[in-house]
Amino acid sequence: MREPRSLIIGADDAAPLAVAALLDMLSYAREQTLLAVANLTVEQLDHRHDAESNSIASLLAHIAAVEAWYQTNTFENRDWTDAEEQQWAGAVDLGVGAPPHGHALDFYVKMLGDVREKTIAELRRRDEAWLLRVEPLGSTTANNYWKWFHVCEDEINHRGQIRWLRKRLPV
Repeated sequence: MREPRSLIIGADDAAPLAVAALLDMLSYAREQTLLAVANLTVEQLDHRHDAESNSIASLLAHIAAVEAWYQTNTFENRDWTDAEEQQWAGAVDLGVGAPPHGHALDFYVKMLGDVREKTIAELRRRDEAWLLRVEPLGSTTANNYWKWFHVCEDEINHRGQIRWLRKRLPV
């Protein structure tokens, strides 16, 4: 049995409090997502409840793609290159060009882990002034704190969809 996780926000003394809190929230959200998909088969990951729903695999790829986009936007202050757009666009849009299916859970766990590894490293290099910096975002403005809050809440939202879909998988 695994050791119970501490439920403390902002406990990382090596990072500024707001950054540490954000890292803890992202970490907890990811732990819960991984628990929600534990032991799913390829068929279960690829199953679509109906013609209008996404597969769990698509939702996992989407979670990784959204985080990858916000990495580029906030850490590098740029848009995706054509190659990055081609790599991630289907997963971000959850539509035409959706990510390939037929992969085991480990494929998606690695994808999520690789993206998150960069997020953790980059956030640990940032301070609260960076988090609070306001920049244009589409037709409005947002600070980096909001952008990373959005990454977290997007994952939580899709995890709810994943749990809903998992309960309805064929036996």
